[in-house]
Amino acid sequence: MAEFFSYSNLIIVLINVITLGFYYTFYRFHFYRQAEPFLHYTALSFSIFSAGVALGCQAFLLDLNPYPSNEFKALILSGLVEESSKMLGVYLFFRKNQDEFSVTDGIFYGLVLGGGFGLLENILYFIDTGLWSQVLRSITALPIHMINGGLMGAFTMVFLFSGKEISRVIRLIRASSLCISVHALYNYSLFEDNGIAFVLPFSILTLFFALELTIAKSRILLPGYVLKLLSITVEEYEIMSQHNRHEGWIQNVQKHVDGKSIKLLQIPNWRHSTVTAFFLLPAFVSFSTFLYSPDLVASTFPDLEVRDFFVLFVIYPFVLAFMFFFGGILNPYFFRDRMLEVPLFGSADIAVESTEENSTFFLIHLRKFYVPVSREYDKGTKVMFSLWIGIENYEGLAGQILWCKNNEDGTYGAMCLLDKIPWRFILRWHYVRYRQNFRNLFIRKSLKS
Repeated sequence: MAEFFSYSNLIIVLINVITLGFYYTFYRFHFYRQAEPFLHYTALSFSIFSAGVALGCQAFLLDLNPYPSNEFKALILSGLVEESSKMLGVYLFFRKNQDEFSVTDGIFYGLVLGGGFGLLENILYFIDTGLWSQVLRSITALPIHMINGGLMGAFTMVFLFSGKEISRVIRLIRASSLCISVHALYNYSLFEDNGIAFVLPFSILTLFFALELTIAKSRILLPGYVLKLLSITVEEYEIMSQHNRHEGWIQNVQKHVDGKSIKLLQIPNWRHSTVTAFFLLPAFVSFSTFLYSPDLVASTFPDLEVRDFFVLFVIYPFVLAFMFFFGGILNPYFFRDRMLEVPLFGSADIAVESTEENSTFFLIHLRKFYVPVSREYDKGTKVMFSLWIGIENYEGLAGQILWCKNNEDGTYGAMCLLDKIPWRFILRWHYVRYRQNFRNLFIRKSLKS
């Protein structure tokens, strides 16, 4: 017990708490200013629950496989088990009152839950490790847990705001695979004691930019109660937003109005630039000392390996500088109001009993697409679709009308769902879509020249 409360262990605990407070403060003032204390405590309690679930699952798997390989420990015990446990904690945290929250709420309280999870894990691990190795783990593993918690919070909220189709499960698994993979890669580099100088910045910055993109997109999504009031899912809202944006391009072209240019990146404010310089300065000093006075490093830190010094005092400050500089630099309105130069669209023939009409669609997502129609259709109406991409036609696709709404201008719009979607159609659609998006990068320049 006395060894547990040793001087070095208390320092490690303090470093963990400071690291947690640092990243919490960064995200608290970065994008989420109003947070309720009660929800903070609830999220922390669920982090304890998630850590307990993870430990139980790990103990069970170790009982089945007492001598696991480093690959098994990194991918299964660390990546899959720990991230799944955090996802379970976030799911239970929001499940009961999901309509009161938004995807942004899921991100922030997921960050809190992930931070508590990482703090508990680091405290449990420091007993059998040295001081500097635990310092390295504390300031790197904890932010990875925290950022992954935020991403899991976003993915779980999108799952809760989705429909009841099995495709939402596929979307959740696909999205969470990033968190599991990066977490496994980071832990594998620690287990192998190799490549941490390259894996560390890659892991943290990859997750950081993924979270930044998720935060930017979450700002344009409606909260749960609004989606429920409109009787639509989050995917249907995204599809309609894409349709409105593309339709706006068509109207601008017809009226000979230039589309408003919306930049993807915003200019960092002076606070972010100042903090960036604050972290860059010690990184440059440490790097210069490392290059020109290695004996000074060895005498000052006799128990610290050269690699760990480079990671702790050079690479990590550079990573923090990047995070502060690029924090909030993505413009959320780029994803909502940006006008494409030439959007991709397809044609849809809609056959209901003896009637047929033609319409257009701009996006197909999880077998769903939105089309303008000439009349109102009943919910659940069975439809036969023929979809065109360019000159290629895909006939005889059965589906239904999920809902049909009367727009403000007196027209109608229908959300459609295909029973099945051919793989050839999916491949063709994504190929043409990405090719058109690539061309859009150069169309503005050619029009101006």
